[in-house]
Amino acid sequence: MKIAVVGYSASGKSTFSKKLSAHYNIPVLHIDTIYFNENMTINDRTVTEGRIFDMMKKDQWIIDGTYRYLAQNRLEQADHIFLFNFGRWTCFFGLLRRYFKYRKKQRDTMALGNPERIDPSFVKWILWDGRKKDTKQLFKYYIETYQQKITIFKKRNDVKKYLQSIDYQGPLGYTG
Repeated sequence: MKIAVVGYSASGKSTFSKKLSAHYNIPVLHIDTIYFNENMTINDRTVTEGRIFDMMKKDQWIIDGTYRYLAQNRLEQADHIFLFNFGRWTCFFGLLRRYFKYRKKQRDTMALGNPERIDPSFVKWILWDGRKKDTKQLFKYYIETYQQKITIFKKRNDVKKYLQSIDYQGPLGYTG
């Protein structure tokens, strides 16, 4: 099984991916762990893409993150795509929840050397910049192109219902 998880920042993609990974016993790659270096510096594009390609060579994978450069390849290879198409305020409150849970700690879904913090530019990204017309058009393209294998989550309860439908045995909320 090959699964791509894409969507807006701070929507819960990584938490969901970890749950799917545990449920199906499939390796997961959180793109944030390879896209960023310490102190939120961006990794070399060829390194990031090489690691994504290495994961895509496996028989089974879950790749979490939108990272546009290789999204087409991942989505074509994926057996199932999950799109987290949450509203901006849901994502913002997801960021706050994550911050208070991991404040000054290292999340396992983020590159080493990046303890959890709230950065004003990231808040701006979540609320405005990451929701510009090009992103909305990209998600619309995903929905139209991959309609046979895409599941769209518009609210957190959709995620919970999906996890219940596959008989996921762990916690259904966003506790980790």
